Amino acid sequence: MKALACLTVIGALLLAAPASAQIHERIYPAPTAPLDLAGLPTGAVINTVRTADGLTLKGLEIAPRDGKPTLLMFHGNGSSAATSMRWLAPLLTEGYGLVAAEYREYSGNPGRASEAGLAADADAFFARARVVSGGGKLIVVGHSLGGGVAFGLARRQKLDALVTIGTFTDLRTMAPAAARWMISDRYDNAGAIVTLDEPCYLVHGTADQVVPYAHGQALRAAGSKARKNGALFTVGGAGHGPDGAVLAMILRAVAAKTQGGGVMKVQLPPGVQLTPFGS
Repeated sequence: MKALACLTVIGALLLAAPASAQIHERIYPAPTAPLDLAGLPTGAVINTVRTADGLTLKGLEIAPRDGKPTLLMFHGNGSSAATSMRWLAPLLTEGYGLVAAEYREYSGNPGRASEAGLAADADAFFARARVVSGGGKLIVVGHSLGGGVAFGLARRQKLDALVTIGTFTDLRTMAPAAARWMISDRYDNAGAIVTLDEPCYLVHGTADQVVPYAHGQALRAAGSKARKNGALFTVGGAGHGPDGAVLAMILRAVAAKTQGGGVMKVQLPPGVQLTPFGS
């Protein structure tokens, strides 16, 4: 998946004009093709939400069945709602519900992406996901930049659980030091994690070449220091996007904990290690 690796070239853009436009394109390399249902699981539909600042956005959803929880997914910066649905397909075939959020400027949606704009998008899709979940548990999942969107949502809304995958501590740390002052969006995830009042589960691959594993460790350390409820799932040898089957096993464990409480029942594949906050 395309993601935040492109930020490493921002330093070179200081010599280019207009640098701000090029930085925006690298933080938000939005795909332009409109969403469609080709190749998606049976039952998937295109939904429509209205943001507080007046945009009408299209995303994707599939309703839960058999008392299963619903996932609200925020994708990475170079991905799409359709990619989210394909990645989580193993759980959808089991009856999990999904609202795959799509951002402004992405997949034919109107508007211009920004941290504030994506926050408004997240609130709109969160409201939709509450409807789709039908009163069942709603687990918010964010990948890479989407993890920052999810952390921001958790500052404003009470979630049943939060899962982030390959997420950084702060967007500016992903750019060369000389270029950080040019980045107006921050996505301060290290600051957000200490404010949480819901369980937070971090998923990070040890071979992530986009957002190094050290970011996952730092977020866990921040959560532990603040005595928050959560854990880090370390996926040995995985890159920026763990295999869908592995991710499904992790999310099943989170769902079981969220629905049943008590000690997390973990059935994870070899190479995945669970480290609770504070341990």
